[in-house]
Amino acid sequence: MSVTYTIPKFMTSLAKLAKENMVTNKEVKAKKAAKVQRAKDVQRNRTIATKMDKELTKLEQIADKEEAKQAKALAKEEANQAKVLAKEEAKQAKVLAKQSAKEEAKQAKALAKEEAKQAKLEAKQSAKEEAKQAKEEAKEETKQAKALAKEEAKEEAKQAKLEAKRQAKTQEQQQYSRQDIIQTICEKLGHGGGGIFL
Repeated sequence: MSVTYTIPKFMTSLAKLAKENMVTNKEVKAKKAAKVQRAKDVQRNRTIATKMDKELTKLEQIADKEEAKQAKALAKEEANQAKVLAKEEAKQAKVLAKQSAKEEAKQAKALAKEEAKQAKLEAKQSAKEEAKQAKEEAKEETKQAKALAKEEAKEEAKQAKLEAKRQAKTQEQQQYSRQDIIQTICEKLGHGGGGIFL
């Protein structure tokens, strides 16, 4: 009795698919060559990238130096311009200060002149007023002196009159006393006092 082996259908399909996808030696060699080529390309690209990086770094350094140089030149130019501007501003300020001082001096002179004129007028007015007041005071003093002199003269005349009257009274009293003494003497001598007069 013989045995018959039957290959399943899916195995047949897999074998067919495997056959279709089977890689030949040529393809393997081509893939290896492509892999080697890719490796070479990657290495070459890396080398180029490194070289480009170095060149780029060099260019950046040159650019930095140039930028620093330009910045320095610009700063120098700006400093020069600032210096020129400051010099010009100082010159303008000096001119303005001179003009201002001149104007202030002119105004001060005019003010001093006006003040001197006003002071002169005030002094003149004050002197005039003082002279007027002195005249009035002198007039008043003269009037008072005149009144005082009149009063003193009146008082002196009064005193002189009283003195004259007193002296006259004293003389009269003395005369009467003398006659009384004579009369007394005459009476004592017995002659009487009626006919003797000195």
